[in-house]
Amino acid sequence: MPNATGRLLLPYILGSQSQKEVTHNDALNILDVLIQAVAQDVGLNTPPASPTAGQCWVVGTSPTGAWVGKNNQIAQYDGVGWFFVAPFKRLRLWNETSDEYVIYDGTNWVSEGLLLKETGEYLRIEHKTEDVTVSSGAFKDTTIQIPDRSIVLAVNVRVITAITGATSFGIGVVGDTTRYGNLIGVAVDSTNIGITSPLAYYANTAIRLTANGGNFTGGIVRTTMQYLKPHGPWSW
Repeated sequence: MPNATGRLLLPYILGSQSQKEVTHNDALNILDVLIQAVAQDVGLNTPPASPTAGQCWVVGTSPTGAWVGKNNQIAQYDGVGWFFVAPFKRLRLWNETSDEYVIYDGTNWVSEGLLLKETGEYLRIEHKTEDVTVSSGAFKDTTIQIPDRSIVLAVNVRVITAITGATSFGIGVVGDTTRYGNLIGVAVDSTNIGITSPLAYYANTAIRLTANGGNFTGGIVRTTMQYLKPHGPWSW
């Protein structure tokens, strides 16, 4: 008889085993981690200094301290120390930091896709978000970029600190600065969902915020791009 279940590796309590409560508690801990699995972040290498009991992180590929040797495993703080669960292929969990589901593909944790093949092919809906400070000038380009060979579905914005200097702003890219919206308000919580026909990009491309009615002198705009990212059975 095996000493653990086949998929989740929940340890069995064996006949005449001493300290059965240890085995039982390990099984409960594994279930606690994996049922409706949630991680505070994925790919963290350094254990957080002040974790809360029950919180989980997915260990990165170069872990340090108490996480050494636990690459890609889920680390849960139990209030005293760390408990680790090794992932199995197709395990799915929610990443609180990026607000998305991720899946373990057998080697790496990847954003959940519409399609994920054994050969490495996938089609995923992805997003990137940046809080852009528009402190000066006629325009501001984002640090985040639309990836090469992706198909943009929408670029959305929300003003989280009121914009000064400009009376409104546009959102687009170099060469088409209002592609995803124009005359967007400058007050806090002004929003725009910039939907266009799906558009393919063949180079990494920043989003450009362009001031109307005067240069930017202050403000912060949360900018989010949503796009499809295809990947063939190769890497680039």
